[in-house]
Amino acid sequence: MFPHAVAILAVWLLWVVIMPAIDSAVSSEDPTVAGERLAVTESVSFTVPEGWNIDSGFRIDQRGASDSVPRVELTGSSVSFLVDADDFTGTADELLSQVDAVSVATNGSSVLAMSGAPQPVTTDGGLTGVQIRFDTPRAAGSMTTFVVGDKGIRVQVVGPPDQIASRSQEIADMISSFGTTEGDIK
Repeated sequence: MFPHAVAILAVWLLWVVIMPAIDSAVSSEDPTVAGERLAVTESVSFTVPEGWNIDSGFRIDQRGASDSVPRVELTGSSVSFLVDADDFTGTADELLSQVDAVSVATNGSSVLAMSGAPQPVTTDGGLTGVQIRFDTPRAAGSMTTFVVGDKGIRVQVVGPPDQIASRSQEIADMISSFGTTEGDIK
């Protein structure tokens, strides 16, 4: 029995002490530099302000192992800025309704039910879409949708109300910077 107890202790030590130490030693920080552009699709990108952390996604001059462009996930303080793109034929309003319907079906909550009316959005790059904003005691943010060619783009921002307020200009600037970047994605 004693050798069995030593093996259990060794496994416990590995998972409770050694693995967390290794995990904390490997940094997942990938801070942005002012002016960098992140890829949303092969032809759409946006500019990020300095100091946000890239949790997922590529700068326009980077490439992964596959040809696909991954979801963009940024964090700044307690604010999450998430961008998804997928095949879609329809309007930005229809995409917003579809995103909300999926949310209701999967987690029972409607973003549209707790927000104001969708507002039109036009980026500095000429993309047009719609945006809704929400503000509850625990969370605030927005959902913005665009359709570019055959791609639907969803931009979701969420965080504590005070953090959303303090980063509101950076968030607005990122959304305004969405545009086509033919030839930028390598």
